[in-house]
Amino acid sequence: MINIKDIKVYYLEYPLINSINTSFGLMNSRPAIILQVEDSNKNIGYGEVWCNFPSNGAKYRFELIKNIFIPFLQGKTFVDPNNFIKLISEKLKTIFVQSGDMGSFNNICAGFDCAIWDLFAKYKSTPLHKILNKDSKNSISLYASGINPSESIPKINEARELGIKSFKVKIGFNSGLDYELMDLLYKEIKNDELIMLDVNQGWTLNNAINYMKNMNNNKIKWIEEPISALSSYEDWAIIKNSTKNKIALGENINSQSKMIELSNKLDIDFIQPDITKYGGISLIIDLKKHIKNEKICLHFLGSGVGLLTSAHVLASIDSNSLLEYDINYNPLRNNIFMHDIKVINGKIFFTKNYGIDYVLNHDFVNKYLVSTNV
Repeated sequence: MINIKDIKVYYLEYPLINSINTSFGLMNSRPAIILQVEDSNKNIGYGEVWCNFPSNGAKYRFELIKNIFIPFLQGKTFVDPNNFIKLISEKLKTIFVQSGDMGSFNNICAGFDCAIWDLFAKYKSTPLHKILNKDSKNSISLYASGINPSESIPKINEARELGIKSFKVKIGFNSGLDYELMDLLYKEIKNDELIMLDVNQGWTLNNAINYMKNMNNNKIKWIEEPISALSSYEDWAIIKNSTKNKIALGENINSQSKMIELSNKLDIDFIQPDITKYGGISLIIDLKKHIKNEKICLHFLGSGVGLLTSAHVLASIDSNSLLEYDINYNPLRNNIFMHDIKVINGKIFFTKNYGIDYVLNHDFVNKYLVSTNV
């Protein structure tokens, strides 16, 4: 039995030198909320809470964690992590139903779920990916994301230097510019490379149909979120049937049943849960029982804690899959641990260390610390 002895939360922020442009607005900083859960045997599990948007969302979630979640979870015990998120949901969900803010509730529950799984792996003296799948391989390949249209070629070259061969570029801002960008990318991409196109829900249904007819190319691995994640099944069916391109979505869906239905009934090509945003690791354990493993391709855009957790989880599902890696400089991603996260030949490799492998560097944490409950 594992007893939760202590919980610490760290709200960090790194101001961006170059803003990241999306169809829903500018991101001027990289925030991160890190959870540190310690048991009575001094094992520590790490989790990350999604807080990228809006700009003040991290501060708000930090206060919810400090004032609602930590007092409730302190001293709780569990045997294994499988039902832990249900414990949180059953006791705390009513508060968030009343507030009308289920999004933040889902984000925080997901972060704690990841921390509890990491803690459990350390309690069992096993790497996280091996707890999830004893036959899991010790690495996962990456694709580069966070690529703005105006700097697509320099960022692709930067990713190439890391051995990465797949690149996700943002589109959906302007049709004329998008077509010019496509022509540029088709000429630039090598035979052994692929591109993904991320619309960030930026098109209407009619726009999506028109644009995608002109984007059929075997170098495109997928087109991501061409329309709103809240679109009806009928609209997604129209999108699916109107193009030869593969479709990816899921980071903005907060329903396991909807993910399953989109995958199985509509045959959406790639389902992209973000384990720091909704459901945590427990969602993936359930999801892979219902969806072909090769269809699950995790979304991630945050700090090193969520990146490593996602890497372990995806390696346990499908070692041939690709994990999202924001190519933009972010010290909260690469330098947050005592040992920097390194990309070698386009991959992240795991050691035999327990859990997610790494230990927080608290000197570094303090450098970018905005708030903590410590």
